[in-house]
Amino acid sequence: MRLTAFAATLIISAAPLLAADVIETDQMIVYEGQWVQSKLAEQNGALMFLTVPRGQIGEYFSISCILSGGTLDRTIKLGFPDPLASDSAPVMLRVGDIQHQATATFTGTTPDPAYTKSDIHSYALRFTDEATESAVFDAMRKGSELQISGQQLPIDLTGFTAAYNGQTAYCR
Repeated sequence: MRLTAFAATLIISAAPLLAADVIETDQMIVYEGQWVQSKLAEQNGALMFLTVPRGQIGEYFSISCILSGGTLDRTIKLGFPDPLASDSAPVMLRVGDIQHQATATFTGTTPDPAYTKSDIHSYALRFTDEATESAVFDAMRKGSELQISGQQLPIDLTGFTAAYNGQTAYCR
C-alpha cells in the first residue's frame, strides 16, 4: 500500500487540527479527525481511514476512485502487517448485523518506516457484483463501525458519509 508513508505524514501534520469536524488544507480534507481525503492528483482520490493505533499495528483501509466515462469506480484497499493465507483470500466486512464477503487480491508490499518498521501487505477487494459492493458502501454510510476479518481494530464510521460524498470531487 504505497500510501503508508504519505498516510503517516498526514496523521502527524493533521494532528493539531483534528478537533474540528472538517479541516481542509491544500493537500487534504480531514473529516472527524480520522477520514483523510487526499487532494493530490497522483493519489487517485484516495480516501483513507487513518488513526495512530491502526497505523502502529500495520492495519490500513482506503478507498480509491477513478472517474471512467462519467461513472465512479471505487475500490476498497486494505493493508495488513502480515500476508493473508493466499493471494486471493476471502475477507468478511461487517457493519452491525450486515455482513458481506469480498475477495482480497494481493497488490504488493510497501515498506512502512513510520510505524511498523516492516512491510505492509496490500490487497484490493473484489465483490461478487456491483449490488454487493453498493450494499457495503450503503451499510457503511448508515452504520457506526466496520469490522474486517484479519484486522484487529474496527473502523469508526463517524464522518464517513461526508467523506464518501466529498471523495467524488477528487476522482480522476
